[in-house]
Amino acid sequence: MASRPRLARFVLLGAVLVTAGCAGIFQRARPARLQQYAVSVRGGLRVGSAERDITPDVGCYLAGFDPARTSTAVGSLLKVRALVLELGGRRFAIVGIDNLGVMREDADWIKAGLAGFHNGDVFLCSSHTHAGPDLIGLWGWYFVTSGRDREYVARLRLACAAAVAEALANAAPAALVRGGALLPPEGLVKNANRAGVFDRRIVVLQAQALADGKPLGTLLHLACHPEVLPRRNTAISADFVGELCDQWRARGHGQAVFVNGALGAMISPAVKARDLDGVRHFGDVACGLAEQALREAAVVPVDAIEVWRRDVYLPMESIGFRIGRLTTVLQRELFDGAARSTVGYLRIGTFEAVAVPGEVEPALAERLRAELHRPELVVFGLCDDEVGYLMREQEARDSEFAYETSMSPCLDAGERVRMAITGVR
Repeated sequence: MASRPRLARFVLLGAVLVTAGCAGIFQRARPARLQQYAVSVRGGLRVGSAERDITPDVGCYLAGFDPARTSTAVGSLLKVRALVLELGGRRFAIVGIDNLGVMREDADWIKAGLAGFHNGDVFLCSSHTHAGPDLIGLWGWYFVTSGRDREYVARLRLACAAAVAEALANAAPAALVRGGALLPPEGLVKNANRAGVFDRRIVVLQAQALADGKPLGTLLHLACHPEVLPRRNTAISADFVGELCDQWRARGHGQAVFVNGALGAMISPAVKARDLDGVRHFGDVACGLAEQALREAAVVPVDAIEVWRRDVYLPMESIGFRIGRLTTVLQRELFDGAARSTVGYLRIGTFEAVAVPGEVEPALAERLRAELHRPELVVFGLCDDEVGYLMREQEARDSEFAYETSMSPCLDAGERVRMAITGVR
């Protein structure tokens, strides 16, 4: 048995190591130059799509709402859905995952498993369901244990690779059409902080086979937290996203890939039934609006596909993130005290989107559109990372948004992301 002085030295050394690691001694230096990436290709367009089941075993920690919330049943299956575009011999993918969010490090590892794809050409977008497994680690047992299951992350990686490979195998010469519709001003989606302030746009981008006009895959985009199911829910579920995509297929429109938008601070469902009936109702209404958008869709000329990427560093100043790193439940690599994240830009002919690594609030999204002079710009939220809420500085300093600020890396995280995007394009 070790002597008391020796044991005390071990305890003191351990405390010093943990504290030093959290303080920044055991961190990487930030690169002198930001990593950037750009590609533009031309050619004939081919598109394919596919999905895979990623439902975890019952008993996993669920991300979102309260810590230590474990699943007790399966309410609906979780999926990974892939839309692959091939142009001029180059492959691009938009991948939707039924999950609250995937960290940058895991997103890079997942994308590394996609044969024949460059990292920057893949947009990995989480739906943000609050009834999926914790892939970040913050929702384990009250910061004592991580909620992140490494084996499940490995399973997710394989499922993404399989869905993308099948989508590529299914690819056929295609034309694109784009349509839009508006969410109702009341009754389906709400802003819990500022009444009536949310992005009402639904965007549908569908690939149709040149040979017979049949759907080859559809991108469905709207902005709302998938949390029809309430805080007390313990059933694994894709929430309204799964219902929307399943109904889209059942109505004869083929594979759907859902990407969320400017859902931050705090865009959530306004349906009265906060149960599976409410999930079905939301999915039914949203699917009907997406069908309306498709009926009014116009051809998207595709002269090229263009991608821009840029890293952005966000200081990890939030107390929750600091505690998570101190207890090691948040296993996020830091660079001089900042998390490395990423922003991006995607152009498919006249369709344009920006990739944002978290939950951007509507006012910040509108500022991006204004600064970029692109009123129809689509915002891919929770893309390739989940860094929390991204707000304009005036909202970040407003006490009304105290919760959202506590779930953001730093006060100016939104402004840093905005400047990185406007620097990209």
